[in-house]
Amino acid sequence: MLLDVATVVICLLPAAALAEPEMVVIASLESMSPERIERTFVVPPFGVEHQVRLNLESRIDSKILGGSNPWIRVAVNESYLTQGDLLNKRDEFRLRRGTDLTWSKGDRWRVLYSPDFEQAIRDKDHPNACPDADPYRFVWDITRYVRPGENQLRIEHLKVLEHPDQLVLRNVKIDIGRPISPPADERVAPAPAGPLPRFVAMPPVPLSIEAKLAPSGAMIVGLGKEAFAIETRTSLPQGAWHATEAAAGSPIAAGGSAEATWTASACRIVRRVSVRDDYVEVADTFTNTGGELAGVMVQHRLRGPDKPEKTYLAGNEAMAETGALLNSAHPSVFGKWRPIGVGLVAEDDVFRVHVRQFTEPGTIGLADEQLGIEPGKSVTLEWSIYPAPSGDYWEFINAVRRNWDANFTIPGPFSFAMAFREKKPADWYGLWLRERGLKIVAGPIAKYADEKYAHGTGILHAPEWVDFNKDWTKKMLAVAPDVKVLTYFHAQCSTEPGGEEKYADSRLLDAAGRHLGYPYSYRLPLYLPTRENGYGKALWGYVRTCVDTIEASGLYWDEMSHSVVEFAYDAPWDGHTVVINPKTHAVTGKRSSVTLLMQPLVLDIINHLRQRGSFLLANTQATTRTMTRQKVLRFVETGSYSAVINTHLGCPVGLGNHHAEDTQADSARNAREILRRGGIYYGWTYNREPADWDFTEVMFPITPVELHDGVVLGKERILTARSGEFGWPDGAAAEVFVIDCQGKRVAQPLAQEIERNGRRCYEIRMPGDHFAVLVRRGA
Repeated sequence: MLLDVATVVICLLPAAALAEPEMVVIASLESMSPERIERTFVVPPFGVEHQVRLNLESRIDSKILGGSNPWIRVAVNESYLTQGDLLNKRDEFRLRRGTDLTWSKGDRWRVLYSPDFEQAIRDKDHPNACPDADPYRFVWDITRYVRPGENQLRIEHLKVLEHPDQLVLRNVKIDIGRPISPPADERVAPAPAGPLPRFVAMPPVPLSIEAKLAPSGAMIVGLGKEAFAIETRTSLPQGAWHATEAAAGSPIAAGGSAEATWTASACRIVRRVSVRDDYVEVADTFTNTGGELAGVMVQHRLRGPDKPEKTYLAGNEAMAETGALLNSAHPSVFGKWRPIGVGLVAEDDVFRVHVRQFTEPGTIGLADEQLGIEPGKSVTLEWSIYPAPSGDYWEFINAVRRNWDANFTIPGPFSFAMAFREKKPADWYGLWLRERGLKIVAGPIAKYADEKYAHGTGILHAPEWVDFNKDWTKKMLAVAPDVKVLTYFHAQCSTEPGGEEKYADSRLLDAAGRHLGYPYSYRLPLYLPTRENGYGKALWGYVRTCVDTIEASGLYWDEMSHSVVEFAYDAPWDGHTVVINPKTHAVTGKRSSVTLLMQPLVLDIINHLRQRGSFLLANTQATTRTMTRQKVLRFVETGSYSAVINTHLGCPVGLGNHHAEDTQADSARNAREILRRGGIYYGWTYNREPADWDFTEVMFPITPVELHDGVVLGKERILTARSGEFGWPDGAAAEVFVIDCQGKRVAQPLAQEIERNGRRCYEIRMPGDHFAVLVRRGA
């Protein structure tokens, strides 16, 4: 690690004459990671009425305004600055695209990728802009860390990724003056008065959907007085397009189907449209009638009577009339017109991994712009059209979830196990579990003796770690056999010595032919395991070590859908994915979906675990229909709470790793914010002293029936982060738990049993920093 040391000595007036003096410690500096930048500065005598502040501006040099990472640590006299020291802005902020983030991550501070110190402020419509967040500047209160005289400042430029990056600092200075306070937290809304929304999961009612299919393939889908035209464009050579011409179509009866056929260059398309109870099912079969590999770009556009009031791309509200996303976990687009809404969703494996969701003025759409078809072969892309009579996004989501059979029982509570450092007696582990009320725990990543990660098949070369984890796993299960104790598993990352040569046939390569690694401070090679290749076969040794040698209850599978990249180059072809020039429509090469190539092996491992009765928990959501139907218990990480949106069509669980869970209040905040986005909370860590009462003990098990904005309606219980009237269709009785911002049960909540339409339900009124759990009697 490099070291940059300098001394700043500033002569200042006596404290009696102190009037907002300022000293520049670093005017400007560029640093390559990793580097420690050290300076000495002198502070004059100051009184209790004064505040000493450290100012700093920073960015990671980049050609474009990109993302961000926790790149720096800042210490004053060996004390690292943390969230409580920040003065000039709230710790939480939101990007233009809707992603919520925090500036601090423990004792690390987030820095933007940016070409200058202005773009994130100036370019207000950029997805990564955050003009109201003072994005480049930090001001910290360092009064309690400094003393009159000489003081030490250290800025640690961390090596977050494998390759070095350039940090640009400027205007690093100390100022002393009258105290200023940080921005106030958002005001907590009081418990509401007046009428409340009602949430009861009633059985679905069939819709009177009107659908017409023209001979050209064009469609019209209507509900009531509203009708929506759907056009499909298919690519032609030389950058041209074939569009389905609007024409009078034949009505399709409820429960019936109709077909249309058309050609686009060497591709024949047969469209089959079926009208179901609450959606329209479309299956487009593309056949390559030519003699060469065909690259097909297909776009479906739905147009309403006027502009939609709101559009949602993969569940994210679009900030502009034109926009697009690539999201196979939430392969949908939704438009809200008045009074109804319409959603489109990709269904089959290929369309899901290829899907692009887009919105244009007056339209919403789905596209596959990388479909490859060999001569004489066919592929069917399936997608659906969902009218939502209320115009509500959540009505659309719940209809898809019902038809996908996505609702299944979620057990809990969960947390990662603490990093046990030494062997303990079995009773110690039992007490640790019982005091925290945990039912599922997952262990850490394997490590070598030098404390570096023994990822993947590296575990076979870490016998001491295996022995230690086998010891605490067996002891924990001996005293708590009902608890699921899981071993960490990652299918793509391996630090096995010599692995890059041994598994050369399995390396995950980018478009330039580089062997990719997981972004970390040292090399963590990534592979693409399949049934046939070397690493895929070696992976079974890793599986057996976890469940046979360590004797864990099962696996915690990290990054199950894919790691780092979704598409691989110079790999076996998946039979469906090509790169197409968007201007000429010519195929420029093949590439493969990581998910599609890995999927047969992933299914083999899942089946192996289930046959032996092992438990499985995974990170990331399913991105194919095949994997969705496996009903694997999965969560998403919540570095941004907005990640919970990706669970709306899958397993609706968010891991509470948005911020450190050092207190019960920290955990309660995570639970509340995840629930506000329609998700269920899983704990991240529980290393603190156990609470007198854990709210998670009354949250599980839960079988979701419907998701809503701030509400999860389940068979056994209802979770809500908003006030309202709540109940079950049969009027079942419930016990109500209202939890405050400290994670404690409210002794006398504003909750009462009432009757609505002859059925019992519960009226709950609570402040905005509370949430509630209704446990069905007898659940």
